[in-house]
Amino acid sequence: MSWSSRHLLVPLSAVLLVLSACGGDDDKNPVCGNGIIESGEACDDGNRVEGDRCNNSCQVTTPTNDAGTNTDAGTDAGTETDAGTTTDAGTETDAGTTTDAGTETDAGTTTDAGTETDAGTTTDAGTETDAGTTTDAGTETDAGSGPVDAGTDAGTETDAGTIDAGTDAGTETDAGTIDAGTDAGTETDAGTDGGAVDGGPAPDAGTGSDAGTTATLSALEPAAVFARSGTTGETIPEPLAVSLSANATTDVVIQVTSSSPSVVIANSGQVTVPAGSRSAAIIVTANDAAGSAKATLTATLGGDSRTATVRVLGATEAASLAFLSPETVSLAAGQTANVTVTLDIPAAAATSVALSTTGSVGSVPATVTVPANELSAKFVFTAGAAGSTGTIVATLNGQSVSAQAQVTAAPTTNHVVISEVAAAGPASGTTGDNDEFVELYNPTNAEVNIGGWKLQYKKAVDGTYTGSYTLPTTARIAAHGFFLIARDTYQGTVTPDAKWGTGISMAAGGGHVRIGPNSLTAALADPNVVDKLGYGTGDNPEGEAIKATPAKAGSYERKANAGSSAATMESGADATKGNSQDTDVNNADFILRTTRGPQNKASGTETP
Repeated sequence: MSWSSRHLLVPLSAVLLVLSACGGDDDKNPVCGNGIIESGEACDDGNRVEGDRCNNSCQVTTPTNDAGTNTDAGTDAGTETDAGTTTDAGTETDAGTTTDAGTETDAGTTTDAGTETDAGTTTDAGTETDAGTTTDAGTETDAGSGPVDAGTDAGTETDAGTIDAGTDAGTETDAGTIDAGTDAGTETDAGTDGGAVDGGPAPDAGTGSDAGTTATLSALEPAAVFARSGTTGETIPEPLAVSLSANATTDVVIQVTSSSPSVVIANSGQVTVPAGSRSAAIIVTANDAAGSAKATLTATLGGDSRTATVRVLGATEAASLAFLSPETVSLAAGQTANVTVTLDIPAAAATSVALSTTGSVGSVPATVTVPANELSAKFVFTAGAAGSTGTIVATLNGQSVSAQAQVTAAPTTNHVVISEVAAAGPASGTTGDNDEFVELYNPTNAEVNIGGWKLQYKKAVDGTYTGSYTLPTTARIAAHGFFLIARDTYQGTVTPDAKWGTGISMAAGGGHVRIGPNSLTAALADPNVVDKLGYGTGDNPEGEAIKATPAKAGSYERKANAGSSAATMESGADATKGNSQDTDVNNADFILRTTRGPQNKASGTETP
């Protein structure tokens, strides 16, 4: 008997049994296990055994697995064990007739290994409907519509393919039509396989987006370049290039357009960033007669775009001088610095620029050459005699540009110094007495990082430094610049760069102030001390303390040089020459000011 004929007989016997059972139905007093399907019951097979097709609540249950692991047309290997052979002895009441389902054998074999009651549903499919063929190894419902499942269906939920000729290793839903290889997509396989046709879109978007790369357009640089008319190639003085946010995993094509026909991008504007690369140069053809002298190029990738300008140069267009940089050079005698001469456009050929100086400020080479298709060239300036000022001059075709130059005296001190100290204030009363500050000066030619340095105070006669303040980690002091630290009760008009609060309280008649890195300890003798001032009755100065004390309105100030005096430092020739004098003898290096003059970072610089 064929499969379809054999299974048509089973429902008929089952229907007859159900109809006969319904004759004694009592809607008001349903009793589970009496063999009668009553109100609220989905089934009643006359027993209350748990785990069969009709459980002890008279509700239909579905076994976990459908029939069999190998052949569903032979032995029905569903749940538990149906011990019936010729007749079905699985339950008290067999849902068939004398023989199971109207025939001698159930489902084409001798042994029906279904559940306790066979044919509890319309069709014996182990679970619900077995629409598979040859081997059905699915989990829940194999809803394949195709006629042949020629391998092993190892999908999880629903395999909606028609013909699965290999192993379907997808996870959720395989939406392919013919899967001739191994379907290893994730969730929904919308990709292509190595077999025939898997009905998703052309790119395999199984994980992310299949665009060859997830990189985005990040730059079109430099922002302004040149191209010489009549040439094809990269721009000058640097190649204009498109850049991605990350290396491309496959070739990425970026579309580049030009606002003027004077600049035409090669390959119809398609610039390819090769796989493994992050950028690609743009090849252009320039023609100054075709359009405007300046074109805007726009690079586009997806929703991202970047722009840059290309200036088209005439074939014989000449360059002119633009500027020298830096605009001001300040060096000590004998020191050197690089100076750059820049043209307005790249030179068509190597271009020689004449150089000179004025005011005996120093020396430069006679000429410097700017290479073809370049904008600039560097040369070395050597400072002359200390105290001289003048200019550095570049000349091309009768045109000149210049930079200011100044030669300073070489610093006599190579470290940050304490430059001015006020141990008392000009006002009367307690607050005025605590109007204190310490000013630092950098006599060197380079900025110094003083972040985390310590400012310490010791009484006139004391064994250790008991007052201490740590500068902010961001503190910096410029070359020839100042840094002002003050007490919280400071009343001056020059704003402090940092305040020490109340951790330091100076005595007007004598004491000590010192600075050094964060490793500075409280001991009297510490090799980390950078500079120190002992004043009045202080017993631990550098060399000898400055014995005299200023009036409340005054302060202690370090000299600019050995010949400085109170008069020259306050309002004379040395007033703006910094505070570089340091012989390690406080009495020789400091003067008394009658009027305080604190300076901070914003006060500017003073060179010796």
